[in-house]
Amino acid sequence: MRPDRFEEFVNENRHEFDRMEPSDKLWEAISNNLDKQPIQKARKFGWMKVAAVAAVIALIPTILYQVKFSDRAQTAKAVQVDPEVRELMEAEAFYAQEVSGKLVEIQKCYKIYPELKGEIEGDLNELESMYISLKKDLKENISNKEVIEAMIENNRNRMKLVEDVLEQINC
Repeated sequence: MRPDRFEEFVNENRHEFDRMEPSDKLWEAISNNLDKQPIQKARKFGWMKVAAVAAVIALIPTILYQVKFSDRAQTAKAVQVDPEVRELMEAEAFYAQEVSGKLVEIQKCYKIYPELKGEIEGDLNELESMYISLKKDLKENISNKEVIEAMIENNRNRMKLVEDVLEQINC
C-alpha cells in the first residue's frame, strides 16, 4: 500500500520536526505537576440537585394518581348528573363483558380450527378499532349519549358475530 502524501511529507522532513525539542525546564514543570493531586472544584448547588430529584420523585405518584383517576371522576360526575347516561354505560359495560367472554370461547377453538383465526380476527379487529375510536370520543365528552349508543351497537355487532361463529363451529 502506497503511503499518502502527508506521511511522505513527514518522513522526508523528519529532521525539521525533531530539531526543536522542549526545554528541560518545561519537562521539569510537567513532571512536578504530575505528582500533585488535582484540585477538586467546589460543588455548587449540589444540595439543589438532590432537592430537585427528591421533588420529582415525590411528584410522580401524584401525577400518576391524577391521570389515572381523573377519567373515573369525570365518568362518575356524568353518571350522577344523568341517569340515562348511567343506564347506557351499564349496558355498554355488560355487552363489552359478554363479548370478551365469547371471544375467550372462540380462542379456545383456534386449536381445532386454525383457519378460523384469520377469518374472524379481521372482522373483529375492524369492529375493535371502531370501538376504540368511540372510546376516545367518549373521553372527550363523557355525557355524549350518541357515542355511548354507538358503542353499545358496536358491541352488539361484535356479540352477534361471535355468537354466529360459536353456533357454526360447535367446539
